Amino acid sequence: MKLQNLIRVALCALMLMFVAEGALAQKSGSKGKEEVAYPNATRKEPKPDMSEKNQRDLNKANDLIADGKDDEALALIAKVTEDKRAKPYALAFAKLLEGQILWGKDDGAGAIAALNEAVQMDALPNSNHFDAMYQVAQLQLQEEKYAEALATLDRYTRESGKSTADTQAIRANVYYRMDKFQEAAAEMTKAIGMTNEPKDSWFQILIASYFELDQYDQAAQVLQQQLAKDPQNKKLINQLATVYINADKPDQAIAVMVKAKNDGLISTGEDYLQLAKLYASGEKHKEAAVVLKEGLDKGIIEPGYEPWRLLGDVCSQADDETCAIDAYAKASPFAKDGYVDFQRGYALYYQERYPEAKQALDAALAKGGLSQEGEAYILRGDASDAAGQSAAAIADWEKATQFPSSKQMAEQRLKIVRAGQKLARPSKK
Repeated sequence: MKLQNLIRVALCALMLMFVAEGALAQKSGSKGKEEVAYPNATRKEPKPDMSEKNQRDLNKANDLIADGKDDEALALIAKVTEDKRAKPYALAFAKLLEGQILWGKDDGAGAIAALNEAVQMDALPNSNHFDAMYQVAQLQLQEEKYAEALATLDRYTRESGKSTADTQAIRANVYYRMDKFQEAAAEMTKAIGMTNEPKDSWFQILIASYFELDQYDQAAQVLQQQLAKDPQNKKLINQLATVYINADKPDQAIAVMVKAKNDGLISTGEDYLQLAKLYASGEKHKEAAVVLKEGLDKGIIEPGYEPWRLLGDVCSQADDETCAIDAYAKASPFAKDGYVDFQRGYALYYQERYPEAKQALDAALAKGGLSQEGEAYILRGDASDAAGQSAAAIADWEKATQFPSSKQMAEQRLKIVRAGQKLARPSKK
């Protein structure tokens, strides 16, 4: 129950207290007994008692809250709480109103304190007393007071004699935020089983708990059940694909996304990129390239570094060098480091397009940030040597000797050419 609803219930009880007994009897006679909110409570209902003056001030304070005049309402509430003759019933209702205002002012700690005072006065009807306690637990959860929230929930369940799906779900949420995922999953499973209308957020917590526990089969089962009810839900589809990837089941992940594409649910650039990455992770590079080309050609994927770099990578893995060179060239203007230009230079070299390879490697080295800088000098030296530019080749190989990963390869090349021998063209790895 939200705080505003709790206060509304409280004030209804407050005003009903002053309705004439005859009217109450007539209402009771025509509609039967009013439903008891907490029939199994261990607490005895206190007798409501409030002065007309306190009633008037609290009702006016409630009207001011409804009009957004919280500060004026607080002044009237203070009149009641400072009234030495005010009875516990009036004081408790005053604290309920104060709690509403403080929560509206984003003062969670203050709201909790006010509602706790209302509970501690032990003067409210059971419906308001236990509703306030339940609200405290919700606020403690939101304020990250997890141990306190669990203690309040335990007290609420014990004293009210009431355990609902909502209370179980809050307890599961608390455990999840405490990184107690096994307990969170167990409590949320109970919550879902206690109602015919579980909230979507409950399933999300259950799925996330299983995910954190590496219990991917259980997470997938919950997601499949949800998708059976809502097969067009892209969020669930993406989550199921992610679960399969983490479970090292790329084929299942791909199948989920391909079905979604066939159903017309893969419609955004992000969707296309995710499907392409799934294909790539499953070693289906040609399929990944097809998806990326389709998305880019249709304008669904916005051109930029990531899609062009990814297309270059998958085309290279698929041994489609022409596609890879073109994609890396389109990614180059967006690049902040030399990766795509190095890859482009590598592909151009093995197509024996040596001048173009050197230009690409020039760009790669100029941009920097290469994890294979020594290898870039090796490759540029090889391209120069193949183009008959021995001096440039030797200069690059000498630079390559300065890097541990390329030192040995560079020294071998230098030894060969300085001995007057011709360097054999290495085959593509």
